[in-house]
Amino acid sequence: MPHNPNLIEKRNEKVVDRFRYHKKKNPKWTIVAVMQEVADEMFLTTTTVGRIIKSSRKVNVPDVKTVKRHLEKP
Repeated sequence: MPHNPNLIEKRNEKVVDRFRYHKKKNPKWTIVAVMQEVADEMFLTTTTVGRIIKSSRKVNVPDVKTVKRHLEKP
């Protein structure tokens, strides 16, 4: 079944909104921590959240490799 582009656009807007909310609520958190929180809320991977935020061009986020390296650290 093909994906509905309107639903994907709404999801992406919600991801950006939640990202801004958590960034404002927790100013001391790193970008990656905020991305993880949004990913957990929206049932997405951190990589997907990063790509959505980056594609919105409203927030400067690290690239996917940087995020993965940060998540792999103990």
